[in-house]
Amino acid sequence: MTHVVILGAGIAGVSAAYALKAKLGARAEVTVASDKLYFHFVPSNPWIAMGWRDRSDIAFPIGPYLDARGIKFIHSGVRDIRPEANQVDLDNGDTLSYDVLLIATGSCALQGMSGDIPGLAEHTHSFIHINQAEQALAAYREFVQHPGPIVIGAAPGASVLGPIYEYAFLVDADLRQRNIREQAPITLVTPEPWPGHLGLGGEGASRSAVTAALLDTHIKIICNAHTMRIDSNTIQVIELDDAGNEKQNHILNYAYSVYWPAFGGVPAMRKASSLVNDRGLVVVDEYLRSPDYPNVFALGACLAQAVVQNTPVPVGPPDSVYSISKAGEIVVKNILAQLGDAPMTSCVPQRAKWLTDMGNTGAAYLSEPQLPLRDINWMRQGRWVHQAKVDFEKYFINKIRQQPVGQIASVVSRVAGVMSRVLTELDGAQTPQSTGSGEPLAIRLPHDPCLELRALAMSLGREPDVLAAELLAAAISDAKSCLNESEIDAMAHARRELLVQALPKRQPGVAFLGGET
Repeated sequence: MTHVVILGAGIAGVSAAYALKAKLGARAEVTVASDKLYFHFVPSNPWIAMGWRDRSDIAFPIGPYLDARGIKFIHSGVRDIRPEANQVDLDNGDTLSYDVLLIATGSCALQGMSGDIPGLAEHTHSFIHINQAEQALAAYREFVQHPGPIVIGAAPGASVLGPIYEYAFLVDADLRQRNIREQAPITLVTPEPWPGHLGLGGEGASRSAVTAALLDTHIKIICNAHTMRIDSNTIQVIELDDAGNEKQNHILNYAYSVYWPAFGGVPAMRKASSLVNDRGLVVVDEYLRSPDYPNVFALGACLAQAVVQNTPVPVGPPDSVYSISKAGEIVVKNILAQLGDAPMTSCVPQRAKWLTDMGNTGAAYLSEPQLPLRDINWMRQGRWVHQAKVDFEKYFINKIRQQPVGQIASVVSRVAGVMSRVLTELDGAQTPQSTGSGEPLAIRLPHDPCLELRALAMSLGREPDVLAAELLAAAISDAKSCLNESEIDAMAHARRELLVQALPKRQPGVAFLGGET
């Protein structure tokens, strides 16, 4: 029997595991190994870092969902990869032999992994990983008690720079809500030659759009920035000109700082010298497989992607859930093609697409193909983008949590969870519960359930409408876990239609026009 081993249980690894098992069925054994017991939706990390999401909103144990599909899950990190022997050694002492290996380990979450910038790990925060985002939130909550200058930056060679803009806009929106924005000047430090470069080049609409957004929010930006060192309250930055010569030396004071490091492979990958580059990122060909070991594929942030454009300060390429998902479809096709001795599919040209939240509004970016010369290059802003990102988060998480076709959900009931929490609260202090700010929904219940609900609420010391709202939300969550993929898609489509109907009629989405909308 063919054995496919997948390293990593994130967006790339889990999606590929689902697809491969669905296609291969009983013909192959699929094993996923990860150092984490849970899946988490990485694009929501900026919201975690702002306190706008809890861990439970975007992270959950992945083992039961893999097991429901007949996919074996091993909770262990990787110690060593031996492609010449078709084997992987795990931290738990196990050795996995494989016919096909898919590496989807993501990037190393440690800041300053190679000592690129002295003081980066010690004095700044990040949100590449959910744990880092929670630590950033704790520091931010302390910061708002004693506000001061904020520096949000990216190291030379950093990739996927969209999140640093998103975080800067979110911080701006949050500080304005707290009425302390004037006490906290924000400086964005980026290796990009101009705002909105994002590792793609080809100025198009993105430069003027991002520049306008920064001006509107009074966020200062330093481009062509080479961050030299970070101390406890100052950051040294050398700004270069377009020819790569030193233009200005900046000493930036800060009370709170978040930095985006250059990506590198996880420790086990950095040891696999025959598979990776000097930063431990996996080298692949256009079919997303190792040039030296054709049965080894890679997907996601662990890939060594080519730089799109040479710049005075190195800038890594972009990435997004959309592009990872599209590359995942290709890598699954190519693994199946290899097993069936069929022609493979190239992964180029790629399409770049992502959504950036800006508080109550947002920006959407599309570039196709990703490499110049591109046919499509636009950026749009509006409340609809903020809603779209919220909707996409829910859609993707529901897709990961969906039950296999033909199976009924066997999960711990959220209704039971609500009841357990309510009963626990009976022993402690009672706190008023909000029914939320959503649009009222008239629900006509038959006499018996209505009477039962009122009696239950009375016995628990709750208002009937408050308890009904909690139980209904829990029941809907349980119901969604019974849906298959097509039903999840249909629900996501219906939800988007409802969100659009709720938007202001005159502003479904507008373009950046010189800082005005």
